[in-house]
Amino acid sequence: MTKFFIIILASVTGLPLGGFFAFAQAASSLPISHFIFIIQENHSFDNYFGAYPGANGIPPGTRLAAHPGGPLTEAPFLLKGHNVPHDLGHSFLSAAVAYDKGAMDGFVWAAYPAGSAYYGKAIPVPTPNPQLVRIVPNTSPTPASAPSSASNVRKSAAPETQERLSPNGFADDEDAEYPGTGANDPDPGIAPVVASPTGSPTPPPWAKYTMSYVNGGTIPNYWKYAQKFTLLDNFFSALRGPSAPNHLYAVAAQSGGMVDNEAMQPYPTGWTAIYSFPSIIELLGQAGVTWKYYSAYYPTEEGIWNPLPGFSSYAGSEGYNISPNLGSTTDFFNDISNKTLPQVVWISPSIQNSEHPPENIVTGMWYVTGLVNAVMRSPYWDSTAIVIYWDDYGGFYDHVLPVNVDEYGFGFRVPAIVISPYARANVIVHRQYDTTSLLKLVETAFRLGYLTQRDASSGNMLDCFNFFQSPLSPLIMTK
Repeated sequence: MTKFFIIILASVTGLPLGGFFAFAQAASSLPISHFIFIIQENHSFDNYFGAYPGANGIPPGTRLAAHPGGPLTEAPFLLKGHNVPHDLGHSFLSAAVAYDKGAMDGFVWAAYPAGSAYYGKAIPVPTPNPQLVRIVPNTSPTPASAPSSASNVRKSAAPETQERLSPNGFADDEDAEYPGTGANDPDPGIAPVVASPTGSPTPPPWAKYTMSYVNGGTIPNYWKYAQKFTLLDNFFSALRGPSAPNHLYAVAAQSGGMVDNEAMQPYPTGWTAIYSFPSIIELLGQAGVTWKYYSAYYPTEEGIWNPLPGFSSYAGSEGYNISPNLGSTTDFFNDISNKTLPQVVWISPSIQNSEHPPENIVTGMWYVTGLVNAVMRSPYWDSTAIVIYWDDYGGFYDHVLPVNVDEYGFGFRVPAIVISPYARANVIVHRQYDTTSLLKLVETAFRLGYLTQRDASSGNMLDCFNFFQSPLSPLIMTK
């Protein structure tokens, strides 16, 4: 039977190489034998594909209020530039305020910290289960080979979030004010958000960018992938909140009750987390499935986009040394060239390539295109499938009400694209999936069993493939 590979753009996979697992690879029960997940950052489905023909996009006539009970003045608008000027609130509290008990109308109020704090003051925020998650000081030394870009991130990171600071030096999700106009504003001509009632906070001008969206003129490569392969318009983040917990769901189908980025910062004087619950590491190791998690910065240092080092103690107690399975983005290209690409792979980006506001989304798009091109040019393409997805909504508006499967999620919709010779060509799949569906796909292929009720009950994404069609050719794009 012909073998196929699935590459999912988001977080990079890992590969336990202990004992005999280094010498034999488990066979997949599907025509797909490799899965690669590439995770990008912080965009809702409506923000990237709300104008995509045939998709469940932004409804005509959409208007939101700038504050509860206010006039419906805030309409979706096409972003003129390649980035928004400021990060938008997307903490657990911000997401709860945006959700507004299912009304899905609080996105402008939630876009800035003072707004989410004021309008969400009665909303309880869960805390991590202390038996499953411990936040501890990180005293490990910074690697001597630290790249300059990583050093810049370290200098500008906020200990509370490990998020990049805004251009004015304020921590993402912590800023009370930021002008967001003039040279830093891609759309300075758009009217600012109207003032709130007396006594409540006034939204900063950049809060309006929650209503922004882009189209195929701005992110042409993503739209071309969607046109040739498979677009999912009912794919949800696992948790209604930011990066760290959603990355945990991508490898463990839970976050141990952690709903925010907590105090994690993978550098000296910062904080990190220790996770005491199973992850996909154990299931892959038990089955002899090879894996690897590729990160742009310090692969063995835990961060909000690289959670697996936080599982090292638990995995070690189960007999798995994960260090050989943690690599850099450069290692991904080398593994393709050397024909040593593992069966399950996650790839997480650098700040500059992440598409996380206020980064240039076109820069991130071409970084992802480079990863896809590398696979398409290799012998792996004939047996590969690629899925690109974004970890959370990033504070951007989305109109689809997420199902409440438990107290943590689903989160809001995020874009997801399946790329493969056997992806359904030019099809929009409307079936409901979420972040844990990526795990379910791998679990189905290798008969692994399940980690939690979340992945056990999620869809396995097989609706995205047609293994009887004539294989689709590569779509290599260059600047």
